Order: sequence, then C-alpha cells, then structure tokens
Amino acid sequence: MEGERDRISDLPDSLLEHILTFLPTKYAVRTGVLSKRWKDLWVSHPYLSLRDDEIGIQTVKVPKFMNFLNKILLHPQAKVKKIQLSSQERLESPEFIRWFQAVMMKDDLEELDIGFRKIYHTPQSYLTVCNTLVILKLDFGAFSGNKFPKSFCFPNLKTMHLNGFLLAYNFANQLLQCQNLESLIIRNYILDVMSHGLVLNDYDDQNEVLSNLSNAQMDSCYGFHGDVSDRSFLKNMIKAVSKAKDLDLSLSIIEYLYRVFPDDMLRFNNLKHIKLYLQSSHVGALGFILQKAPNLESLHIESDGPYGSVHDALMLEQLRSSCSSANLKVIRMTKFILEDPVLELVQLIFGSAGSLEDIVIELDAQHEMNNFLQCQKLLKLPRLSEDSVLHLKWEFGYSHHYFGHSHSYYHP
Repeated sequence: MEGERDRISDLPDSLLEHILTFLPTKYAVRTGVLSKRWKDLWVSHPYLSLRDDEIGIQTVKVPKFMNFLNKILLHPQAKVKKIQLSSQERLESPEFIRWFQAVMMKDDLEELDIGFRKIYHTPQSYLTVCNTLVILKLDFGAFSGNKFPKSFCFPNLKTMHLNGFLLAYNFANQLLQCQNLESLIIRNYILDVMSHGLVLNDYDDQNEVLSNLSNAQMDSCYGFHGDVSDRSFLKNMIKAVSKAKDLDLSLSIIEYLYRVFPDDMLRFNNLKHIKLYLQSSHVGALGFILQKAPNLESLHIESDGPYGSVHDALMLEQLRSSCSSANLKVIRMTKFILEDPVLELVQLIFGSAGSLEDIVIELDAQHEMNNFLQCQKLLKLPRLSEDSVLHLKWEFGYSHHYFGHSHSYYHP
C-alpha cells in the first residue's frame, strides 16, 4: 500500500540484531542492501557458520569465499561469539593468519570450529589463552603437520576436538588446565619430536585428572617405540582421561601401556562404555582393560585388520577370568570375519560373561568366510547368560536373532 511505513526498520537496533540471529550468516549479511538503516546491523551477528558451498560458489571458489570472510571477520565492529568455518579448497597461510588473529582478539569468543583441509602453517601463537572459549574444534587434515601450541590455557573449555596435529610431549599436563573439559577427541596425532625438552615426569597426584570428562577418543597414527618420553606421554594422557564414562581408544595405545605398565596402570572406575580395535595380538590387552574397568557395561570391539590365530593359552585364560568378573551387559563386535579363531574368541566371551543381555555381531560385508555354516556354528555356541539375545548382522541384507534355544531368520 502506498505510503505504508516500514515498521520493522523502525524497531530498535537491539531487536533487529536479535532477529538477525535467526538467519543463516549469508542471509544476515545480505540484509545490508535493504537500506541505510540495515547496512551495518549484520556486523553484530554473534554466530558465524559458513561453508564454501553455502554461498553459491561454482567455479572460482577460493577468491569469493575469501572476500566474503574478509568482509565479516576483519570488520572492525564485528562481535562474533561463535565461528564455524569449513572449506575443501586450499587457502594460503597469510589470509588464514589474518582471520585467525582477528578471531582470537575477540573478547567474548565462545566457539571456534574450523575445518580447512588444505592449509599449512597455522598461526599457533595466537591460540594460547582464551578465558571465554567453550568449544574448540580444529581439523586441518589427518597429515597436515600443524603443531598445536606447547602452552595453552582455556579454563572454561568444555569441548576440544583436534584432528591431524603434532602434539608436544607436555600436552597432557597443559590439558589439565582445562578442568571443565567434558568432551575430548584427538585423532591422527603425532608426537612432536622437537619438543623432547618439554617432557615432564609422570604425575602421581590422584587429583591430576580431568574430573568432568564424559567422553574421550584417542586415535594415533604414531608408532610408539618404547622411548621413555613416549611412555610418559601416553601414561599421562591415559591418566588424564581416566575418569571418563565413555572411551574410544585405538587398541595399540592400550596394548602399549599394557605391555609397558602391566602392574601400576590406574583403574577406570567411572568407565561405562569403551570401543577398542582388535587383532589377535591384542587379546591380552582386552582382558587388561576389563580388569581395569570394574563398572564397564558396554564393550564395542572392532576388527582392525586380519585377526589371525591365538595360540597363547595363558592369555586366553586371563581373558576368561576377566570376562567372568566383569559386569558387561552389552557387547558389540563389528567388521569381523567368522573364521575359527574368531569363533574361539566369541565362545570364550559367551561362556564366561554371565551378565550379558545383548550381543551384536556385525560381520564384514560379503566375505566368503561369513557363510551359513559358520553362522550356524556361531548360533549354537553355548552362553553362560541364558537370557542374552544374539543379533547377527551383515551388510548385504541378512539379519539373524537367537533367543535362548530358538532362533529365527528374516530379511530386512
């Protein structure tokens, strides 16, 4: 209607800025073309979430993406609290450093979630102290070679997810300054051999743990060689996460600690669920973790390469003893092949774990060893817990359930 007033534009800045928080970043920025009234309101948008494919880039991706971020991150009046950026394109270090420096200078930054898969030499010197940071997620690719700061302090941090970083040997000790940490994921890390001078002695204080930690994941592509620095790093890291209720650990880490520290390894009294990766040589470590986690209820075992045969009778007997004293209610086994050594392992677990309620076995897809004969052998294995239910699954469509002494087949 002619002469009708723009009542929305007449609203106070605080209300308009609040309205903008409900818009995706790219649309909030576009409101600046509506009128002079709207021109710089988007600058106060506290949440920045952007991927390079969200702004319609089809051919010349990097320049347009970079110009867009320059306009937002380098604006002198920007008040961004939460930043989520990701790109699959290669970004040169100078541009990234400008953004990163601008971001870390924010007085009230709460979330930093950055995933640039093709960037090198990140400006770690800016990522050292931030009292307001709550979420930190950095992913620059599994083999980026970027170093995480040797010294850092994030007292209010609750989530830390890192992928592909070089970690200093004192990383665990620095991590203890993040006592509010609840979720920790460190994937594809490598130890920084240039930080040997930062190796600290194993700490023995029982309070030197992340007491609020709920879940932790450690997955290393590093080959441990028995060096005293390696042992101290791993022992300190495992102790730091020992209060977690949910652990996802590459079994090579547990196996290494099991062999190096078989007697003085601490206990995981809070642990309810753990995921481990298994080969035949790791069976001893499996029994080890069951002994050290007396309240464990859920165990996820994933096959990590060819299983092979288990010949150590003493190791199997120790595993049997560990299973019989465990309080396991759920066991999930994934990516397994039903060869005889695997059936031997499953038979041992079935016959000694008396509190099992659910057993889920997901077989390696379409492997020739996973035939009906082997499945029949598995279904007939005796179990100490008569009320437990066995779910046998494999990806090409068959799923079998075994209830007590009867079984049924169906096609999903």
